[in-house]
Amino acid sequence: MNEKLTEEVIVDKIIDFMINKEDGNWHEEKVEKSDLHKHRVDIKLVGGKRNSEYFYIECKGKSYAKSARSVNREGWLNALGQIITRMDVKRYSMAKDGSGISGINHAYKYGLGLYWESAQVALRRIPKEVAEVLCLHIFAVNDNGKVKYFTPSKFGKVYTKQDFI
Repeated sequence: MNEKLTEEVIVDKIIDFMINKEDGNWHEEKVEKSDLHKHRVDIKLVGGKRNSEYFYIECKGKSYAKSARSVNREGWLNALGQIITRMDVKRYSMAKDGSGISGINHAYKYGLGLYWESAQVALRRIPKEVAEVLCLHIFAVNDNGKVKYFTPSKFGKVYTKQDFI
């Protein structure tokens, strides 16, 4: 792929992936894409039978700076912080008997759209249990522009470069 994997390119790749995903139920006409540097998520998808499901995705592009390796491996931290500060929905319900969490709100999903090196680190460092409660997903974009999708159950594991090709 000759084009640079900027944040805008990552956003477009993920939108295309989600709209064309087999068994996907996201409505193309309801996709909202934020302008760069706006104070809202980069992608908002609406889907479901009654437009009752939402997917908010924060993206970070590949860095081409001198310190690119470090930036690419830690960029997910900024994206995670941004998405968490935008979570304004109760993530779970408590059991009536006070014994703990009885259910997680799956109508609202959150995602990180990342260059694959950043996704590799995030998938290893974010515990599966945290990703499940937050309904957090990762979209990893490789150097060829191909998107790999990781659900919360795939978090907390070590992945090699080959897993992103």
